[in-house]
Amino acid sequence: MTETLETLRAENRHLRDLVISLGAMLLREIALDLPKPDLSATVADAGHLVQEAEKCFRCARMPGLRPEIAEGLEVAGNELMTRAVEIETMRQREDRNK
Repeated sequence: MTETLETLRAENRHLRDLVISLGAMLLREIALDLPKPDLSATVADAGHLVQEAEKCFRCARMPGLRPEIAEGLEVAGNELMTRAVEIETMRQREDRNK
């Protein structure tokens, strides 16, 4: 019984480490591959980024989440929200200049 419990605990630690690694990898991808402002971005793109940012913010508030992961999710959410605002600002300027 003790051996089984220790095996389960070890597996849980391993899974937690994998989740942390995956989260870090995703945050790096967001940071490195976030598209720069361009005129082809649409309002739908901005809406999608806002939805993704909101998901990051919700996940960052999950109980029991390690502070480093929560902080990374908050940063990613802020970056996504910033990009959405940039797209919307470009669209509004474009509309005014027409």
